[in-house]
Amino acid sequence: MFLRIVSKSLSKRRSRVAITMVAVLMGAAMASGLLTVSSGMQDKLGKEFRKFGSNILVVPKSDRIEVGFPGISFGSVTEQRYIDEGDLLKIKKIDQWSANVLGFAPFLYQVVRVEYNGKSQDVVLTGTYFDRAYPDLVTNGQVWRTGIRKIAPYWNVEGSWIEDNSDNQSAVAGISVAEKLNLRLGDYIALSYQNPENKNVSSERLKVVGTLSTGGSEDSQIFVTLPNAQKISGRLGKVHSVQVSALCVECPAELIGAEIEKKMPYTQAKTVKQLVRAETLIMDQLGQMMLLITVVALAASGIGVMTTTMTTVMERRKEIGLMKSIGAENLKIASIFLTESIIIGFGGGVLGYFLGNILAQYIAESVFHAPISLVLYILPVTVGVSLAVTVLASLLPVRRATRIEPAIVLRGE
Repeated sequence: MFLRIVSKSLSKRRSRVAITMVAVLMGAAMASGLLTVSSGMQDKLGKEFRKFGSNILVVPKSDRIEVGFPGISFGSVTEQRYIDEGDLLKIKKIDQWSANVLGFAPFLYQVVRVEYNGKSQDVVLTGTYFDRAYPDLVTNGQVWRTGIRKIAPYWNVEGSWIEDNSDNQSAVAGISVAEKLNLRLGDYIALSYQNPENKNVSSERLKVVGTLSTGGSEDSQIFVTLPNAQKISGRLGKVHSVQVSALCVECPAELIGAEIEKKMPYTQAKTVKQLVRAETLIMDQLGQMMLLITVVALAASGIGVMTTTMTTVMERRKEIGLMKSIGAENLKIASIFLTESIIIGFGGGVLGYFLGNILAQYIAESVFHAPISLVLYILPVTVGVSLAVTVLASLLPVRRATRIEPAIVLRGE
């Protein structure tokens, strides 16, 4: 009998039910869509942030000695140490957060004398990995690759990159160096380096295959492969520092840095705090904004449900009065309306979940240009939120229904 009353009530008032369903569906769709986007947003944003460069710098631990007279400090002297190139792969093979290490690039620096077309200038020569493959390390079915091209896609190179890691004849010149020496693609430069320890001078003739523009200090440097820089400077197998690009979504960058230090105890991993803080701040703000939008959407949905249910109660005043006159209790009246709300909330929540996924896919394609994964646990969350909104929004109309006086209503007053 109870279910028959509920089913007839829903079937007779299809327009009201449809309006209420749409209100619930819109709120549920917004909640589902934004929750889906939010769940995949951090990973997507983390990868987008990594396009702006590395966020961890690994350097060797060095002994610092303070110099001066008693009470007067002249500063400090730091012993120069290096990182062993053979240990670099340990950065990727850390124990807990290995998957979060997207790539790294080692750097070896030395000041060299560059001569071209009668002009000469002291320039920082930098050796690095442009694109280095590790055949023994396979991730997702592909050989793992790293280098500056992977961790710093914002580097703008006109011409070509140095493709072969064993190329000892090519160089990429920073735009500032190229302008001062009037270098063009295909030109050959002569450089010389004097070893400060043994005073030996090494010379090289390199072809400029590309010019680099980053807007930073790299514009004033000349880049070659790491093996070539090690040979020129006589520092075989050594690097000064390593820039690491780590996806810091589920863990802070400090934890990844600590893992690297465990694998390489003679180094220290420093996080680029400004970049890490900016990433965290932006993610938190976007999360708060999406939460606010979701709350507003659900509030609007609740108001729509409450208004429609209140109108339904007013239209059914005589029906409610008649049921009360034949002995129906307030609890029975309330259960009828609440059951209708639960059915509408459940239906609207399920439909809203699927509509929300369509919305989430559109947002992901528009903003991140990549699809977003379907998150199944959001379905019960969406349905639960929809049920809560519809039931809460129905409480005031239900209370109004239980206060209807049958004698007054049946007299037509």
